[in-house]
Amino acid sequence: MISIDYKSRLPVYEQIKNQIMTLIQLGILKTDDQLPSIRALSSETKVNVNTVKRAIQELEEMGVIYSVPGKGSFVSENAFSNARIKEKALEEIKHAIISAIPKGITKEDVLEMTDKIFKEEQNV
Repeated sequence: MISIDYKSRLPVYEQIKNQIMTLIQLGILKTDDQLPSIRALSSETKVNVNTVKRAIQELEEMGVIYSVPGKGSFVSENAFSNARIKEKALEEIKHAIISAIPKGITKEDVLEMTDKIFKEEQNV
C-alpha cells in the first residue's frame, strides 16, 4: 500500500503522508475507513515507528484523518475541505518556484512541467 523511495529528497514521513493523502483522493481509502496501525505501517514500510507516528500526527493536525483512542486512525469526512492543506501546498510551490528562478527556470518551463506532472499523476 505504501512504498518508500530512499533515494528521494522528500523526507520519509512526508512520503508516507503524501501517499495516504493520494489513497484518499483516489477513493481507495474512503470516509471513516480505518488506516493500518502505526506499528503495522512501520512494519510494512520498514520505517521507524516514530517516523510513521509523525506522518499520522500531521495528517490528524491537517484534519485529513481523526483518531479514536484505543481504536486507531480513520479518514475524516471532508478530508480535503481544510483550507490549511491547500495553503501549505501553495506555499511549498511558491518556495520551489522562487528557488528555481535564479537557476534559469522560466515561467514557460514551470507551466510545461506543471502540465506534465498533472498528466502523469492523473494516469496513476
